Amino acid sequence: MANSVILYPLGVGDAFTARHFFVNCFISVDGREFFIDCPAYLGKMFHSNNKHGELKLDLHRYRELFITHMHADHVGGLEELAYFQYYKTENPVKLYGPEWLLQDIWTHLRPALEPSVREGGGLAAFDWYFDPVPIPHFHDFGDFKVSYKTTRHIPRTLAFRFDFGNFRLGYAPDTGFDPDLIAWLNECDLIIHDAWFGKTEALGGDIRSLHTPIADLLTLPEDFQRKTLLCHYADTAYRDSPENPSENIGAYRLLQQGKVYRLV
Repeated sequence: MANSVILYPLGVGDAFTARHFFVNCFISVDGREFFIDCPAYLGKMFHSNNKHGELKLDLHRYRELFITHMHADHVGGLEELAYFQYYKTENPVKLYGPEWLLQDIWTHLRPALEPSVREGGGLAAFDWYFDPVPIPHFHDFGDFKVSYKTTRHIPRTLAFRFDFGNFRLGYAPDTGFDPDLIAWLNECDLIIHDAWFGKTEALGGDIRSLHTPIADLLTLPEDFQRKTLLCHYADTAYRDSPENPSENIGAYRLLQQGKVYRLV
């Protein structure tokens, strides 16, 4: 059981945001630090956070990392992080996920990271930069447990559920509306969930296959709404502050970038 848990969103915006950074979070569990996803523009993100956010962080804090899926707004910073740790720390970051996801990550990074810059050349390997740790659907980290479930987004996208013993957190930043996933998340005390603002029709098809419109979220019971913070939202989701949404969001609240949430 964890005695202290802090959730800290470093980004809350959708893939087209100019107002925020892409959705990603920092979690501290009794002083052990984790990140969920690693978006692009890491240096700018930390510089902005350390000017405006409630908690000061930097790239050296990336020691353990969960990945939800391979879209650029969630993994675009992995190459930056790989080079940073290789040149600045030589201390590979632990990457957690199912075996297939870890393989996807190296496939994604390999063209840039495989050519060796070491004297004598040769080919670099994944473990030069990262320490990939496959985890099953349910994994015990000691002070907390993690389980995961695929979502209605692109194939091979994950939602996570963190059980700290006396508090459970559900995390589903990218998902279409999915009653089965909602039921799985509803066992948690706090939920971070995808939200889509605006029109659902797009040139590539109905956005409901990728994200969850506010109209669908409003069909859910009020007790679910009250314990759910919405993320992956558009720049137009609020006017002057996140407490002032631009449209009706029921009993939901918007997840706030740079705000400390003390869970335990």
